Amino acid sequence: MKHPGRTRWAIGGLLAGGIVVNFVDRTALSVASSPLAHEFGLDLSRLGVVLAAFTWSYCLVQLPAGALVDIFGVSWLTRIGSALWAVASLLTAVAGGLGPLVAARLLLGVAEGPAMVSASKATAAWFPLGERGMATAVFDGATKFANMVAFPVLAFVMSEWGWRAGFLFSAALSLVFSALWWWGYRDPSEHPLLRDSEREFILDGGARDTDRGHAGQLRSVLCTGRNWVVALAFACYGYTINVVVTWMPEFFQREFGLRLLNSGIYSMIPWAVATVAELAVGGWLVDRLVRRGHDPMRIRRNVLTAGLTLGATIGASGTADSAAEAVCWMSISLSGLAIAAPVAWSLPGLLAAPGTVGAVSGLMNFANTAATGFGVMFTGWLAQATGTFHAPFLFAVAVLAVGVLLYRYVLRTTAPDGPHLHAGLLHRT
Repeated sequence: MKHPGRTRWAIGGLLAGGIVVNFVDRTALSVASSPLAHEFGLDLSRLGVVLAAFTWSYCLVQLPAGALVDIFGVSWLTRIGSALWAVASLLTAVAGGLGPLVAARLLLGVAEGPAMVSASKATAAWFPLGERGMATAVFDGATKFANMVAFPVLAFVMSEWGWRAGFLFSAALSLVFSALWWWGYRDPSEHPLLRDSEREFILDGGARDTDRGHAGQLRSVLCTGRNWVVALAFACYGYTINVVVTWMPEFFQREFGLRLLNSGIYSMIPWAVATVAELAVGGWLVDRLVRRGHDPMRIRRNVLTAGLTLGATIGASGTADSAAEAVCWMSISLSGLAIAAPVAWSLPGLLAAPGTVGAVSGLMNFANTAATGFGVMFTGWLAQATGTFHAPFLFAVAVLAVGVLLYRYVLRTTAPDGPHLHAGLLHRT
């Protein structure tokens, strides 16, 4: 068969680029946590409140963002949001006290609210089912790649020029991405560079190009029990990985006495390993098994539960005797979570009713960020109370166990031959 073209993969790269910028913006405060806490006189409990400010506003916009993505599409929401990313980072850089700092982080949460939901919706529109695993791994793997790159780069910038310089750097990245998005993104039905052969390949493979909804469908999403089980299971994943994202530099600095730049370098290693694992297993291997005719829901259920189980090794990090040992355990844990992530993000595009991919993705990310907001503050409080990160990491293990049970339940009771899944499996590459 004649090669259909690669415009869809250019779009996948653009989506991944936006997620990288998002996570640089978010990670900047984690890297800056120690010098910032020193400047503003914050203990661990109050620092946890500042770190969680982004999460709470991000959480609250997930449901409306999901509905708006379904109604208006991906393009315009991301155009507006990406411009606001830069504004929020600039406001953080010039913050003169705790109040302005929290306000800037709240704005960033609102601005970045549609990002992951839009990426999920765009991936369902641009990619056939036989490529959905890798396409999802590309944009979700960008979160791990961003953490891998952001920690050492931001640590270097802040070590050389102060913590405020890190936010000026992230603002500049946001402006560059905003310009690229305005120029490069369109839906498949409107993209001028998309060849007819590639458009046909995408649609015949089960993509959901013209899948638009209306405001009333949000209620049906919220009234469907399966959507809530999927969302709560994803929240268990999100709780753990975001606690690690937020507190890893502080963990290395407090537990092992590392300086800011060294903590950034140590933090980079687990994310590098996780990025490779996500693309190789959560993306390439899942797609390969599905194209070979294996039961797609059984494959996804097994990968999800195996990944979360592997993620539970985070509990061993808190008892590590050295920074190197902690890095090893964190690398194993984050690799497991990374393997599970693209499978979890692909579920709305596979299971959601017509016109509700964005809303179901929004519900998932709402539950995820609510759990994250609680987790970030709870981890700070528990670490302060116990004097160690061992107890918070053990609690994360229990949360992951709940996630395993929920995913095994919902994917065991979901028919593997739903309309969108069946359409995609009929197309063979």
